[in-house]
Amino acid sequence: MEVEVRIQGTEQWLCHQTFAAADSGQLSEKHVNVHSPTLGTIQEKQTLAGSYFICDIDFQVATPTVLDKQVHGEALQMHFLLEANSTLTIKGLGESRVFSAYEHTLGYLPESESLYRLTPGAVPLEYFTVVIPTETYFRLLPPESPLHPDFFGQCPHYYMAPRNGTVSPEMARIIRSMQSCQRTGDLKRLFLEARILDLLMLQIEQLHTQPLDWQRADERKLLEAREILQARYQHPPTIQELSRLVGLNEFKLKKGFKTSFDTTIYHYVSELRMQQARQWLLDREKTIGEIAHSVGYKNHAHFTAAYKRHFGELPSQYSREKNKAPLL
Repeated sequence: MEVEVRIQGTEQWLCHQTFAAADSGQLSEKHVNVHSPTLGTIQEKQTLAGSYFICDIDFQVATPTVLDKQVHGEALQMHFLLEANSTLTIKGLGESRVFSAYEHTLGYLPESESLYRLTPGAVPLEYFTVVIPTETYFRLLPPESPLHPDFFGQCPHYYMAPRNGTVSPEMARIIRSMQSCQRTGDLKRLFLEARILDLLMLQIEQLHTQPLDWQRADERKLLEAREILQARYQHPPTIQELSRLVGLNEFKLKKGFKTSFDTTIYHYVSELRMQQARQWLLDREKTIGEIAHSVGYKNHAHFTAAYKRHFGELPSQYSREKNKAPLL
């Protein structure tokens, strides 16, 4: 099994990884950093955990950039686009697929070559992906499983669902736990493998039951509502205001948001606030009071209570724990 990724028009390789289709029980990690005035900055962490190949990439490109990716050997690929105010387009997997922030899908890659088109944005484009050899995948789910009817054997490549799914808060939490894992050696490998299975289950569950009866106009309005909440989560509009902004009645907005994104509008805003707060605690650049104000809480105590409900610990406990950790 071999995965190669190169920046088109340059000699710069982001990835050239060979690994066994069968589980080797190994854990290896590699960091790749690319920076140039014309290209911008690309930071990638590659992790081989057993037979799972994980790539966690931040793109801050200065100009439109194309990555040329080749996969030698049959595999499945889990795609997650997280933070972004730009788009990622994957061309060559049977169709051209455009990803916006917090979208995901699952693709089948038999001997594939594809192009990843990146557009510049004000914030880094965060892309998280896992490549799973089909031999490994079929030990988890047999080819005849009803969870992926007509998924395999298509020509030449195929996505599990006709459109991208939405990264749910639970998916995001799993990915963040993988990114911040402090374990080492076999314990880290076991942790990552377990989280990948959790993530794969949630992906298949959501894509398999993906509702198809929404009109495209309604879908666009729901996506617009989500984008408004992402931009204004510190001071979000009321349901009534959001309904007027996107042109959907309140009932359809609330029901459609829950159906499409697997969370309520209230919990989605809360998730955005808590994830940003946790990141600032990790960065150690703001006080807890400043963080509370920055994510939209006027009352420090209300923020502390909400944080504890969400993460099961006080923000001060998390901050102290991270302050003890050595800076690499």
